[in-house]
Amino acid sequence: MSNVKNGKFVYKNEESMKKMHEFYDKTLVSLDVPYSEERFDTSFGQTHCLLVGDTEKPRICTIHGGNGITTLNLKLFLPLLQEYSIIAPDVIGMPGKSDPYRNISSKKDEYGLWIKEVLDHYKEERISFVVSSYSSAMFLSFAKRYPEMVQSALLLVPSGIAHGPILPMMGKMAVPFMKYFFYPSGKTLDAVIESMGGKGDPVWREFFDIMMSSYKMEMRPPREYKKKEMISFTSPLLIIASENDIFFPASRVFCKAREIFAGPVTTVEIDSKHLPSEETMIDVCKRTKEFFKNA
Repeated sequence: MSNVKNGKFVYKNEESMKKMHEFYDKTLVSLDVPYSEERFDTSFGQTHCLLVGDTEKPRICTIHGGNGITTLNLKLFLPLLQEYSIIAPDVIGMPGKSDPYRNISSKKDEYGLWIKEVLDHYKEERISFVVSSYSSAMFLSFAKRYPEMVQSALLLVPSGIAHGPILPMMGKMAVPFMKYFFYPSGKTLDAVIESMGGKGDPVWREFFDIMMSSYKMEMRPPREYKKKEMISFTSPLLIIASENDIFFPASRVFCKAREIFAGPVTTVEIDSKHLPSEETMIDVCKRTKEFFKNA
């Protein structure tokens, strides 16, 4: 199965992939946490996965967002390692060390199948998740297919439920992205970071620079789920969102979540852009630990 290469190669060239892998290695070391890593076959190609933290502690699973990378996703959730170890796979066809071919279809609900194969590798039968942005839709694909395998979940600034108005989104994000693609400069890069969040963080700035200059971004939006699709999923959800998130504003997400989920939903609004600050994430992780303990 490791020779699955039907999808689009997601880097501009081999040198671009090497550059992303060097960033991955550097930022993984900078986390200063114990980890092991594996590569294993799935139906969609080889998956590279980290197991982070004290392996004697209970496991949870996190998945990085669209066009994101595992090491920076882990940076957001480091406080959770006080209570848990974390399974953190690199999404196939996105930045990271899994196969660099876009073989998984959101439209066909294939992310759920891929997540199941990852958890099967670790012999997990029931587990809690922490997901954000695009990976929330990936998680919902899994929860729809395998509801009995979800203990509970944090959905942070989540996709898959409801999105913001299209025109402001295009103006604040698509235009700066296109400007940077054709005319890369510090000014156009800053415009992207200003809309996303992460301003002032040199590590996120370096990642955005590499990602937008070396990698062919996934521009198709994640699908949104309906009540009839989630009817069998009843596990507790903690949904944390911000009204200042141009992609998935809190008011729209919270309203739709109460309609589509049959199980208990706890909502918390934060003051943040799409990428929460380190200070905000400390509070998010504290709330998540309390939620998982009581779920």
